[in-house]
Amino acid sequence: MKLFVIDWSRDDKTPLLDYCKASGHKVVGSELRDGGEAYKKSAGCKADAIVINYSLLASHGRITAQEIKRRKATSQIPIYFIGGSEDDNEKVQNIGICLSEEEVKDLLLND
Repeated sequence: MKLFVIDWSRDDKTPLLDYCKASGHKVVGSELRDGGEAYKKSAGCKADAIVINYSLLASHGRITAQEIKRRKATSQIPIYFIGGSEDDNEKVQNIGICLSEEEVKDLLLND
């Protein structure tokens, strides 16, 4: 599976990004700082799924995902949200699928 990873961080890598790379799936793109850049980058990467860790900046993750879903070229790509609170998860349930960290690991291992 080809993955695009969004994980708000000041570092050049994150545990989520490292895990996705180590899972045997191909990470075709990532963005760790800017929602606008994530939107732009996701257009051309032809990902099979987008994984968003929105534990730090839930509203940024939600807005970025909404814009990705509005664009015709990326509207059908499944989006998986991880790390959100129960309230955050309720706000994105119409955009994508909310998973725990363990559920993401299971998804990547079994796909």
